[in-house]
Amino acid sequence: MLQGGSIQHPLIWPGSIEPRLYQLNIASSAYGRNTLVILPTALGKTVISALVAAEVLYRHRDFKVMVLAPTRPLVMQHRRSFAAIMKLRESDVAFLTGKIAPENRRAIWDGDARVFFSTPEVVKNDLLEGRLSLKKFGLIVFDEAHRAVKEYAYTEIARTYVSQSEFPMILGMTASPGSTLERVMSVCRNLYIEKVEFRDEDDPDVKPYIHKIDIDWVKVDLPESYRRIKAMISSMLQKRVRWLYERKLLKVPPDMVTRRDLIEVGEELRYTLEAESIEEERSRIFDAIMTQSIALTLFHMMELIETQGIYTLREFMRRSEEEKGTRSHAILAADPDYQALRVAAESVKEEHPKLIALKKLVSEQLASNPQSRMLIFTQYRDTATHIVEELRSVKGVKADRFVGQASKGRDRGMSQDQQAKMIGELEGGEINVMVSTSIAEEGLDIPAVDHVFFYEPIPSEIRYIQRRGRTGRKAPGKVTILAAEQTLDTAYLYSSMKRAKRMRWIASTINMKLQPVMRISQMPPDDPLTPSEILAIEREAGGPKGEPVEESEEDYRKQITKEVERASKAIYMRLMEAGREGMKIDEIGSLMEEEGLGQEAVMPAIEKLIKAKKVVESNGVYMTASAARTVNSKLHEVEVERIYPGSAVVRIDGKWRARLEPAEFNGPRNMIKRGSRFLASIDLYRVEGVLRIRVKEVAQKL
Repeated sequence: MLQGGSIQHPLIWPGSIEPRLYQLNIASSAYGRNTLVILPTALGKTVISALVAAEVLYRHRDFKVMVLAPTRPLVMQHRRSFAAIMKLRESDVAFLTGKIAPENRRAIWDGDARVFFSTPEVVKNDLLEGRLSLKKFGLIVFDEAHRAVKEYAYTEIARTYVSQSEFPMILGMTASPGSTLERVMSVCRNLYIEKVEFRDEDDPDVKPYIHKIDIDWVKVDLPESYRRIKAMISSMLQKRVRWLYERKLLKVPPDMVTRRDLIEVGEELRYTLEAESIEEERSRIFDAIMTQSIALTLFHMMELIETQGIYTLREFMRRSEEEKGTRSHAILAADPDYQALRVAAESVKEEHPKLIALKKLVSEQLASNPQSRMLIFTQYRDTATHIVEELRSVKGVKADRFVGQASKGRDRGMSQDQQAKMIGELEGGEINVMVSTSIAEEGLDIPAVDHVFFYEPIPSEIRYIQRRGRTGRKAPGKVTILAAEQTLDTAYLYSSMKRAKRMRWIASTINMKLQPVMRISQMPPDDPLTPSEILAIEREAGGPKGEPVEESEEDYRKQITKEVERASKAIYMRLMEAGREGMKIDEIGSLMEEEGLGQEAVMPAIEKLIKAKKVVESNGVYMTASAARTVNSKLHEVEVERIYPGSAVVRIDGKWRARLEPAEFNGPRNMIKRGSRFLASIDLYRVEGVLRIRVKEVAQKL
């Protein structure tokens, strides 16, 4: 395939690919067996998939190829890349999305195209409805293959492919498969992987193509005023944590508790509350839930003062006090210690030392290179706003803020057009510093960016790789990570480094744990295209369709997808508890933030619930659809006392007992548990002297 310093293949346009030996070696290894390719950002995973696809299409004239990617923009990008690399006629290529009517998709699947580009949901749906058979597909490419876990569509597609095709060939592509052996093995099992091809920056065949990225760590000490605020929050937090620990609700010692520990305690308590029927015990559990919720809020406040600064902490406290959306916030705000903390926080005038260091570093960067473009990542919008305000006072800095589409109260999001405009402004020099939340981790490709700053370390190895990959894509770059000593910053820093190191070790050793896939038959004999057929394809194709588009990484989308699903469930339960009073977006956002969910997941989760007709919005207030339907109805308290096969006994308003059957219950099925209580609109009637209940709508979970 490599001749005279260039790639020679009957279906690859000459000169369309820079010859890189590692790409050719991986493509050669991947042909004929299911392979997971783990390769750092910007090293051409799309090129590898195109090389394998070309070999399949050339050798087997009856085979088809499918390229899957999680999002429509990424699918379109792959189609453009393949058109720039491979000799493909218009009739050879099909692009399928959910916008195409199902009956039309069936015609496309059965048509003459040989290379199909699609999102996985479309393929999964068409398989389930019998519109598609995978028998004739000689290769399926799963981009962002790390998504192939649990119920994601990739898993079902791979399972069906292996069962329908006589000789399935799977090619998975990812930069970050995960940091645990269990997670990576799960991906391999779900995609029937037989071989992992792994390269990192230190491999000799990759090194020549890696642009050097210098990584610096700038560590600072918290000033005395911050340490005082931290001590006040810590004292309040420890009081709640000890309370939980002494009652054996928290398993780890108070001085070792993490956010995850507190979240798990809350989940267990809420589950216990649903199952408990004795009122005295329910009261104790409710007190524990309030304590856990307050502890989680205080833990979040601790993180803000340590890693973000006094401005972000004050903004969080202000919103919490203004919203008054939860009982735990109200209890905390009434605490004399909290009131003392608020006074102390207002008196602090010092900036976080990380911000002071950042301003100095940005100034020095522009002094040494006035044409420099910088990208600053931070976890929180409030911090991003404050950083922009402070940087604009630095000579030569033209800074702006880059955030997602979701709005958070008075903090408006950015449309896709606004995001695209700002990226163009950074590239063109209208601005030279872009301060972004996690939204810019998602495949942002701005060659001019030569310096990336992490305002705080992050514990995710995938997001660490994503952030770092925003520079050094086409020229050497620099990354500076800011961290406050003896805070969560340093814990997150070492955690991400440890996870990234473990991920590399797993990827490099996993082959010994993989097994060959049992196929229905052997690879069919070659039936290659003839020279005259290749010539006809070239003439009709007319040449490469544009320049290859370098693939963007979508690893952050994996986290957002998981967060949206988790946020959907959490928001629905919170709204079910709020009942007809509902909640405003600020209240929802704060609650999700305290549970460790990113704000970028909140609006997509709400939109998902609205689309599913589970939630409605009116005048800025969100409530469950069932609560909205009962606004003008009289509600009754219903408590499930006993569960029997095919029925339940419930108590109504603490007075009457009635029989409830499944067909007479219109509400979430998980509420039919012993001890469950809710407000609902009901009908009561008698059958042969037995009082029965019809639950028309569940308005609120109690």
